[in-house]
Amino acid sequence: MNRYGRFIAFLLALSAACGGVRAGEAHVRAELFSEPAAVSPGTPFWVAVRLTMAPGWHTYSKDPGDSGLPTKIRWRLPDGFAAGEIQWPVPKRIETPPLVNFGYEDTVSLLVQLTPPSSLAGEKAILSAQVTWLECKDVCVPGKADVSLTVPVSSQPSPPTAEMASFFAEARARLPAGSETAPSASRDPPLSLGFALLLAFLGGLLLNLMPCVLPVLSIKFLGFLETPRETLRKHGLLYGAGVLLSFLVLAGLLIVLRAGGEKLGWGFQLQSPVFVGFLGALFFALGLNLLGVFEIGTSLVGLGGFLGGKSSRNAFLSGVLAVLVATPCTAPFMGPALGYALTQSALSSLIIFCSLGFGLAFPYVLLSFFPVGLRWIPKPGAWMLTLKQGMAFLFFGTSLWMVWVLGLQRGTEMVSVLLLIFLGISVGAWLAGPVAERARSDVKRIRVRRVGVAVAVLSALGLWALGGPATERPDDHRYSQAKVDSLLAEGRPVFVDFTAAWCITCQVNERTTLSSSKVREAFRKRNVAVLVADWTNRDPDITRALEQFGRNGVPLYVLYSARGERVVLPAVLTPDIVLKALDSLQE
Repeated sequence: MNRYGRFIAFLLALSAACGGVRAGEAHVRAELFSEPAAVSPGTPFWVAVRLTMAPGWHTYSKDPGDSGLPTKIRWRLPDGFAAGEIQWPVPKRIETPPLVNFGYEDTVSLLVQLTPPSSLAGEKAILSAQVTWLECKDVCVPGKADVSLTVPVSSQPSPPTAEMASFFAEARARLPAGSETAPSASRDPPLSLGFALLLAFLGGLLLNLMPCVLPVLSIKFLGFLETPRETLRKHGLLYGAGVLLSFLVLAGLLIVLRAGGEKLGWGFQLQSPVFVGFLGALFFALGLNLLGVFEIGTSLVGLGGFLGGKSSRNAFLSGVLAVLVATPCTAPFMGPALGYALTQSALSSLIIFCSLGFGLAFPYVLLSFFPVGLRWIPKPGAWMLTLKQGMAFLFFGTSLWMVWVLGLQRGTEMVSVLLLIFLGISVGAWLAGPVAERARSDVKRIRVRRVGVAVAVLSALGLWALGGPATERPDDHRYSQAKVDSLLAEGRPVFVDFTAAWCITCQVNERTTLSSSKVREAFRKRNVAVLVADWTNRDPDITRALEQFGRNGVPLYVLYSARGERVVLPAVLTPDIVLKALDSLQE
């Protein structure tokens, strides 16, 4: 609500008070209902605050429009209980020229999810709240009521009575499609742990084919040709161990941060400009290594042999690298699995992440045990060096992409800093490589090499300068749930593109599908409003919206019909998929 609207609301409330209308004068009645007949420890459940308004009176939505105030609920719950956000029903457009408001008439039920503690004991729990609202007709009156409800406590979840089931079904039918508890024919079915493990494994398997990981694995497979057969299995297992351990570390960090209140999801580390700069510098250094600028092996934590080395350490580190480069990508099946993982216990989450890592490592480990597949690869020769050097340009391309992402996060000044870091790393690699090799004695060679390493490391320390405030990206189509609700209230279909600059799958979908003339024309003909939920930088609201769809990362594409029905599209899009989704909504 803008400043003018607040002033109008204040004047209306003041005029009502001066006119002698008393708050709580039976214009609005508040009641509290619980969906289950009994609550059980640790099991979330839904409650509803129902406001019943006298004829002609109305209350306001979360986004009240030009004037008005949203209804608020202040919970007084037993120790350990947690209350979620209000799930706002689709409001009615209420016009009082020149003002336009959004609110509710007759009755409205505000759904809230409550979560009792796992240690909940006793025979009953008392749920209380103070509800405040602004009720308006010709005048506006601030209203307030205390509501309370006593619910039995049971060791097992208790289903709702037929009356409550009908009541809550009706309440959910009025929710917009983006709400956490909204009904939808396309809402993902609830997953079991076993099914989530299967999806995670398949997602990890397909992650190998995504553009993030494919260059690394291509070189790893070529590295097999140089690895003695008797050590193939050992290398395969060490690579798998590197993948699994990296996923466990990543998942553990994510779980700990989320437990601390951070709104994070898959690929969260790429929302840090320092990490983006680190990845850009790492890929740049690996590209130099593939071109043969330097090969210093043990003196720089194995960077020289990261990709093609034959040692056990390098086999393990290549698994770590595969996970590092995989995080900007989301393969099919990964979204539901990751979304499910982060709603479960820490142990279940770690098991699901392990399954994802096992899927990523599986082809390489399988080949190490059954190297018969290597017969399809040409025999070692000069072509391997040419291919290896050619792969360097893929890594340089990835570095450029990271530079572009950093530019969106921090602007052109920080891009210049990162490019200077690249320059320092290249000078250091040149000193540690060809310059050191031309030294006349071992002592001079070691000294020059140390100078080169020092130059590269000191340059890399400049990455810390990349931190700082995020750069706001001007975008007239920026996503917010209020904007979705407002567009739906106008009767317009809405397409929401949950994306990020560092998400390769998102960028591929953008260029191959969403920017195609067919799709854009279809959006225009059907008057579909396109909103972009940009997750390039950390955004708790977008993280929360992803969670409401059971997802924990991007991409996510949601198409809302004008009636609020929604369709969740696959992670990998084609124009036909989008056009068919549009056609299905029209029917």
